[in-house]
Amino acid sequence: MRWRRREERNDPTLMANQPALRSSDGTIWIVVAGLFALICLVPLSLLTVVAPRQSAPVAWITAILVIALYAALLVSRWTVEDRERRLRIMAVLMLAMAAVALFGMLTCTAIEWSAVPVA
Repeated sequence: MRWRRREERNDPTLMANQPALRSSDGTIWIVVAGLFALICLVPLSLLTVVAPRQSAPVAWITAILVIALYAALLVSRWTVEDRERRLRIMAVLMLAMAAVALFGMLTCTAIEWSAVPVA
């Protein structure tokens, strides 16, 4: 059983063997997640601050969750000692940011579309 695990760890075709999850120091996750958060916050801020609409509460909650997940990613970068564990945690937090942003944006879209009168 141990032999098989070693063989799987050395397989370069496995997704878990990519450099961002094995040998990175975490800076790439911070940069990419920060850019992602900024890109997500632009339409959310349009729905909340610039032109508040019916979906503003959902947009606020989504924006707060995205920022909180990014903050957790930053904290994990400097608090988790084990490199592979830290990188996996950062990857999961980035995926959670994407899932929250997608769900929030889709919910905002559904709310706004429901307000459009049908001809």
